[in-house]
Amino acid sequence: MEYSESMWPAASPRLSKDSPLGESVLMGIRAAQTAVNLNQTIHEALEDLRMRTIDGPLVSVYALDDDDRLVGQVSARELLFSPPKTLIREVMTSDFTVVTINTSMAEALEVFHQKRLVALPVIDDEGRLVGSIELEQYARESLARAEREHVRQVFQTLGLAVGASEHMTAMESFRMRMPWLCCNLGGGILCALIGWMFEDLLQQVVLLAFFLPLVLTLGESIAMQSVSLAVGSDSSSRSLAHAMRGIRVEAAAALMMGVLCGVLVAVTSLLWGGGASAAMTMFAAVSVSMFFAAVCGGAVPMILQWLRLNPSVAAGPIALVIADTGSLAIYFTLGLLILMP
Repeated sequence: MEYSESMWPAASPRLSKDSPLGESVLMGIRAAQTAVNLNQTIHEALEDLRMRTIDGPLVSVYALDDDDRLVGQVSARELLFSPPKTLIREVMTSDFTVVTINTSMAEALEVFHQKRLVALPVIDDEGRLVGSIELEQYARESLARAEREHVRQVFQTLGLAVGASEHMTAMESFRMRMPWLCCNLGGGILCALIGWMFEDLLQQVVLLAFFLPLVLTLGESIAMQSVSLAVGSDSSSRSLAHAMRGIRVEAAAALMMGVLCGVLVAVTSLLWGGGASAAMTMFAAVSVSMFFAAVCGGAVPMILQWLRLNPSVAAGPIALVIADTGSLAIYFTLGLLILMP
């Protein structure tokens, strides 16, 4: 049985070998509750089905021989509109797709998608019907796979691999994680140098130190959001014009968010007693740093792609370092220009 092309998901579920869907198809099938004998009449088959407790949707009726081997499939239309005395063998079709119990769930879902099925019967090594995978299960498993893939991408942007630690030695874990920690370490040292350069400003305007963590946090958050959006949009298949448009859209959105956050921080500064100059500094610093971080977050994956590096792994740590150092430099520079004329 085939499904309408217009109602079918456009993308096939691509599953990694480490996915839980690599388990046997037996882990996710529904018991066959709509199997009838091929020698029954339509009337007998319907009466037989009415006497059963069928807890799932009536998707397909399977025709079995006397040894319970799957030999055919009957559509609901044939079952409902054929004459009652017609034999099942006369209306069944033998042209259908099956998978065996040795098939992995990943392979079964791939077959399900490629064939545009509403149900996929599962048989044992002797051809006996064991159960079936139905459209509802396909959608549920595909959604679960998409959620796992999203989690994997989020961890990759931080320089980590989900599940890898289960099979790693301590040295392998060290080699995988230390380069990205060195990236963060270098960024931290740069931030310390920037703070040292503006030491006099911090001593004279202590309020700047109070809001420093907030400015850095906002910049880091918007940078990681931009990285996630850029990496998740499959930048490898996008043209330069398309990528630049994505950066412009993200920058515009970040500017609107930055203005709103800047107003809130400025009001907080006023209530704190920092005065109008301090409030103006907070507003400008938050707005500009968030805009800067968003542009960096959108541009870093594109640049890494151009350099033939994997943006899903490297973009996160690099964008964080740039966002931190850039936000700090913007914050102190604006503080110096506005508060120390």
